[in-house]
Amino acid sequence: MLRQIIEEEIPGSPDFFAAISDLPIDSFGLVVLRARIEATLGRPISDDAWGAIATLNDILVLSAAEEIAPQSHNTLMERRRFSVNMPQMAMGGLSESWLLKELGDMHWGMITSGLGSESSSLKDGSGNRLYATFTRIRYSFRKPLSAIGENSGLDLRGKISRFGAGTFISDIALGHDVAAGEARLMSNFSRRGETNNTSLLKGQPTIPPDCPIPEIALPPFVLEYRERRVTKPEAPLFECEYEIIPFYDVNGVGLLYFASYPIISDICSLRYAADIANRSTISREIYYFANADINDRLIFRVHKSDQSPSALDIETSLSRKSDGLLMAYVVTRKSNG
Repeated sequence: MLRQIIEEEIPGSPDFFAAISDLPIDSFGLVVLRARIEATLGRPISDDAWGAIATLNDILVLSAAEEIAPQSHNTLMERRRFSVNMPQMAMGGLSESWLLKELGDMHWGMITSGLGSESSSLKDGSGNRLYATFTRIRYSFRKPLSAIGENSGLDLRGKISRFGAGTFISDIALGHDVAAGEARLMSNFSRRGETNNTSLLKGQPTIPPDCPIPEIALPPFVLEYRERRVTKPEAPLFECEYEIIPFYDVNGVGLLYFASYPIISDICSLRYAADIANRSTISREIYYFANADINDRLIFRVHKSDQSPSALDIETSLSRKSDGLLMAYVVTRKSNG
């Protein structure tokens, strides 16, 4: 069974005695592979055991002597209610930047609650500090954000699950009288490999035996992300540079903040089409692939742009100027009204 999983995750006919670093699988692929193997074995694999794996054959002979962790089938949920006032607003409606930060905080809060640890204390099995790294976020509304006006009520209800010990997915319902919506957020954990933000390494925390976050089978949301990750964007229709603003774009641990990516995309989109400022977001999907150092510059590109009578659909990307690495791909729909 383990051999079948490996062959499904690694294209071609992988050499089971070759070094894993020589095989066509990236860091996210290894996260998925580890989670699928843990699910099949019915127990987590310790960081020490996983770190000692040098070849695919080593996976096949994983020791069965490790302690089996009991699985929890509880559900962890969180609810937040707001009256939309000036701190939550922008340009006459709900602020997308504020909402994204709030959604991220709910997701992160459910993780730390389920793991029984403060965020600053989360570490992997070797004692390395772990950081939550969003990999995919999707949200949509019945009407654009401009319809969520001052003094209206907003009700956020979230629940979270996990795939293995490293991938967490939350579903958050956004209750509103006229512009209800839903969001799904996916994150992994990273640790710094060196001193800069371009060398983040995948990691995962220890799952406590009584963890209330339920474990699920490999979800399509993960597979779709992986497909997007290896898909080369279409030739750009427009591109420009963006200089990172440390006081606005960088978070409390010195990383480019996940909530900044779509806002940077919007700022740069104004250089492509100034009338975008008059349109309000209906839906957005962000695929995150990498981070950047504060002193780096970003390259923004528009890859698709299509306007219908009711909406503008635009697909954009962000890359590091220093090495050209694709950092994010953003799919956005904005109201024309």
